[in-house]
Amino acid sequence: MRTLHTAFLVLFILPCLGTGYSGSQSRFTSIVSFGDSYADTGNLVRWADPVLPPLPFSNLPYGQTFFGHPTGRISDGRLVLDFIADALGLPFVPPYLGNEKNFTAGVNFAVAGAPALNLTYLQGQNLTLSPPIKHSLDDQLVWFQKLKPSLCSGQGANCFGSTLFVMGEFGGNDYLSFLLSNRTVEQTGAYVPIIVDSISRGVEILIQRGAKYIVVADIFPVGCLPGVLAVLASADKADYDRHGCLAGVERLLSRYHNSLLRRRIKALRSKYPHTTIISAEYYRPFIAFLHEPAHFGLNSSTTLFTCCGAGGPPYNFNSSLACGQLGVMPCARPSEALQWDGFHLTDAANRLIADGWLHGPYADPPILHVAR
Repeated sequence: MRTLHTAFLVLFILPCLGTGYSGSQSRFTSIVSFGDSYADTGNLVRWADPVLPPLPFSNLPYGQTFFGHPTGRISDGRLVLDFIADALGLPFVPPYLGNEKNFTAGVNFAVAGAPALNLTYLQGQNLTLSPPIKHSLDDQLVWFQKLKPSLCSGQGANCFGSTLFVMGEFGGNDYLSFLLSNRTVEQTGAYVPIIVDSISRGVEILIQRGAKYIVVADIFPVGCLPGVLAVLASADKADYDRHGCLAGVERLLSRYHNSLLRRRIKALRSKYPHTTIISAEYYRPFIAFLHEPAHFGLNSSTTLFTCCGAGGPPYNFNSSLACGQLGVMPCARPSEALQWDGFHLTDAANRLIADGWLHGPYADPPILHVAR
């Protein structure tokens, strides 16, 4: 069971990007990122032992596609954040807990497994948390506040006038914590407004601390991840939608979360008209990949199949044989795969999502339109 909880912990953990700007042409000179495993560029792997169990993503084949070695990113290569930085002519955003202490061009506070709600609240709900470490959105905002004097040294009141903030995604780990603690999907859904409110407060805190440009990401379709499908498998075909995803999880968690988040973003835009809030989507591109994979260069027969996993059909997911463990091999063509390890996406899928954030249609307004 510990292996299973570790696997869930790290969840949350074609088009060309050559039309990006050089650093001198973009208005952005730095990126400050918050989030979970979809944005973590190496914070969790640097968390002090013996708090954490062995982390399989510290091993190959993680990182094999682009870096050639593990970097702490939970993918075979780059994350959406990496593609954004590259398109803006900026270096990859260094992890806050890493060896790099020059954060002139940005800093990444995202930690794999990070929830939107804080540890005290989640423990108060009698949830099973593994491990119980302080890396939530609140904790990341505390780290940011501690580092802010250094980031703003000698820059005056408009310190973050050329900084792109990236918030999220957040929420996926919260929902999985409830589901893993034997809460039903319906019971878990009752926490969606609380989780979205936490994200909204986080965005507002950043605005109040000087952020002028903020990307706020929604959550991916939780019920379409092989690890979730395997653990919450149902014998009733009516529990699945046309893509093979768990319909109840999608309706009561993923889509409900994203609908509320859009409303909060609309309210924040009205309250802070001089701040540009970019609404970015993981959900819609993911569904598009499932609906028409060949259009995106993805293998249509493996959209719900783990590239780096074990167990074979239907999902190739086994919580006791996780990617990065001895004997678990990746698929032959990760460049044609959507799902990397059962909870996270491949370099290829991340590139496609980033393209939609940079150019549209999966960001409103598109990041490169704002960067001009």
